[in-house]
Amino acid sequence: MTWPFLAWSPDDSAGAVYDVTVPGTWDELVEFYAGGAGSRPLERIVEIARGHGVRSVVVEQRYLDPDWRSEHGAFHGRLFRRHPSVCHRWHLFTDDVPADLSALRPEAYRGYVVLRPLPSTPVGRTMIAPPAGLEGAIRCEATERVSLFGTPLWITAMPFLSQDAEYLRCAHATLWMVLRHAHLAHGLPRRLTAEVHDAALGGVIVGRQVPSEGLSVQQMLSGATRLGLSPGLMHLPSTPEEDAAADTVAEPADVVPGGRADPQAGRLSLRAVLCRYVNSQLPPLVISSSHAWVVVAYRRGPGDDRAVTLWRHDDARGPYLEVDDPFAEPEDAHRPWQTAILPLLPAIYVTAERAEAAGRLWFAGYLRGAEDDEPVARAAAAGELTFRTFVVRSDEYLEGLWARGVDPALADLYRLAALPEHLWVVEAVDRAARREGRPDVVGEALVDATASTHHEPLQEGLVALHGGRLAHRIGPDHGTRRELLLTDPGHYRTGRPGRR
Repeated sequence: MTWPFLAWSPDDSAGAVYDVTVPGTWDELVEFYAGGAGSRPLERIVEIARGHGVRSVVVEQRYLDPDWRSEHGAFHGRLFRRHPSVCHRWHLFTDDVPADLSALRPEAYRGYVVLRPLPSTPVGRTMIAPPAGLEGAIRCEATERVSLFGTPLWITAMPFLSQDAEYLRCAHATLWMVLRHAHLAHGLPRRLTAEVHDAALGGVIVGRQVPSEGLSVQQMLSGATRLGLSPGLMHLPSTPEEDAAADTVAEPADVVPGGRADPQAGRLSLRAVLCRYVNSQLPPLVISSSHAWVVVAYRRGPGDDRAVTLWRHDDARGPYLEVDDPFAEPEDAHRPWQTAILPLLPAIYVTAERAEAAGRLWFAGYLRGAEDDEPVARAAAAGELTFRTFVVRSDEYLEGLWARGVDPALADLYRLAALPEHLWVVEAVDRAARREGRPDVVGEALVDATASTHHEPLQEGLVALHGGRLAHRIGPDHGTRRELLLTDPGHYRTGRPGRR
């Protein structure tokens, strides 16, 4: 099915308002935009909108979407059957919007959905607020400013896009989601869908490139690199047994010859690997034998903080989908979780796993001489010591010190340190405090994100450290060591980006 041009844009009105509290209105909208063929992503978006209590959908009827226009110029506009070059865009409001569009309240805004003139695959660029089930979860997200008929609006979400099954496949869509997030959250250049398609051409191919039959892992890595990321690749445990073995942490005192941190010393279970990058606002891409998706959030169980629930954006099924068990997926497309592409920024050379290994090694040495009443020593003695790892801009890290309840003298020690642009932060965490919802950090190691991981001990990348009563920083040029002794060390809140 294709829409006649005048049917797609029925009049010259700027927009139309749909009262979706009227029974059947949502169904009529889905029926029209999916062309009667059904669309799981669109149905999921409607489900989330219903959960938010959306009452009005404002439709821009002639929206010029840069992503669709790039696809249209490269592929869809060349087809014998014509597709309009303009899109529609839904705007979701939880209050009643008048037909004259005179009242558009920012506080009632829950996001937008670009609808392409493609039956069965209509969902284009989307920013919709996370569903209520993700309250309290650690989420990858960014804030976008939207202008609607002269009214500025804001939405905080993780970008979503569905494939069109011809020019864009799941691999293109997941790359676009990660790159769009990197643009909004980290300031990388904006990349359009056609740019993503072209950047991944060539190399080790798995089939025709236009129309696309999909991408290889090598093409995904190449495309991400050409478009400004510095992606890493991690093979994931494929069975519960392999996962459990990977989650068995080496004793912190274990080191490898030469004093180097063992890159395998940290947890390498599926959830441990993925959560480090969600912590860092770097949403990881996961690849199975036939599909790809983006992990966008996780949450620890209220009674068991070792139980972790994940959420994903799946371009063929919709945004914010809960994953019950990665090792018992109900659909073949998701089995097994084989590989993760880790979308590191260009200025971040060290991976999360190596940074955490360096932090663990330092804490192992510190604990050998720590006094029994220090919080980090008490947590270790009780078997409650674990680690939380994330990367953050150093200026954001410093600006957040005061709100975290960090001892003022320790904050001053960090504040006046010479720091790189990005830091890996390895927080020593008291699990008992975390379960109770209290501040849970009892120490931290700050690692230079550009430290060499091959030509020097990674411990030389440690720029500042806090264990319990002892904290120190190390100058980058002269190695000057400034020590601080804290008389009454306590717990403080995490410095992880986003929700704390």
